[in-house]
Amino acid sequence: MKSYLCLLSLLAFFSSCSVVTTVAKRTTGTVISQGSDEILTEANWEFFGQAAPANLKLIEGLWYSDQENKELLSLLIKSYAGYAFGYVETKALQSILKEKKDDSYNQTLWFYNKVIFYGKKYLELNGIKSKDFETSVFAGKIKKIFDSKMGDEDEVALFYFAQSLASSINLQRANVQKLSFFSHAKNMMEWVCERNPNIENGSCKLFYAILKASTPRMMGGDPMKAAQMFQAFMKEQPYNLLARLSYIQFYLVPMMEEDDFFDEMKKLKHEISVWSKIVNGHMVKNSEKYSKHRNFNLFNSIAQKRYEHLYSLRKVLF
Repeated sequence: MKSYLCLLSLLAFFSSCSVVTTVAKRTTGTVISQGSDEILTEANWEFFGQAAPANLKLIEGLWYSDQENKELLSLLIKSYAGYAFGYVETKALQSILKEKKDDSYNQTLWFYNKVIFYGKKYLELNGIKSKDFETSVFAGKIKKIFDSKMGDEDEVALFYFAQSLASSINLQRANVQKLSFFSHAKNMMEWVCERNPNIENGSCKLFYAILKASTPRMMGGDPMKAAQMFQAFMKEQPYNLLARLSYIQFYLVPMMEEDDFFDEMKKLKHEISVWSKIVNGHMVKNSEKYSKHRNFNLFNSIAQKRYEHLYSLRKVLF
């Protein structure tokens, strides 16, 4: 009887430890999630790139031990997508523009594939099997399926899953098998953005424009429409320099608009200079445009770094 009571006590102890551990992990995940947007105020692109991997592995480790936790998984998808686009792809931009499939290009694909892997895990938590998602007919069913299985709390994860899938496809445009998943990415993005157009600081409009510019015409691409979308977004968010940079990278460069390229690069150079002085503590006239929108510092640091790559390739591109 005494041994039986000891066994019950041990089971109760380990059970309570498990509960406490789970609660601690989920509390930590919530705290990290609530503070995750602080990274958007970071103005140092190099520091962002160096600091992100440790944080990514921390989130990944928390999720690994609690794989039913949608909040952690959503944060993991968003964080890897942001790192892939903001740092890894930016670092590889010269290779990408020169269509050079070197290590930096492969690293970019690798990180986008991480997002895609976790995106499929997220779908599975919502009752959508990977093998079903991977069928060609799934794209046409996305709205109906997502309406029945997804809610407001799923929008961020699905937005970044769609963005990363589209970016991965755009890097492998010659791969017909990959290109067949473009409608999946487009329809996922549309489902999110129709429900929440201002999600993630208005990023829907920016990535819609990139999609329109990058998509082959036979699949619904429209460069002229994309140009209008970029220009409208630049007027709407003049403090977001990634908008002007994206207009240059995804529209003017592919369309070989040389004169407009150099005009826009000159404007971007000026704006980057003003923003850079402000974040480095200098007094600048009419600085409110940037000082009141610190949550776009990371976007602007990405634009600054990509500008440098584009400028160094200006004689190669034209």
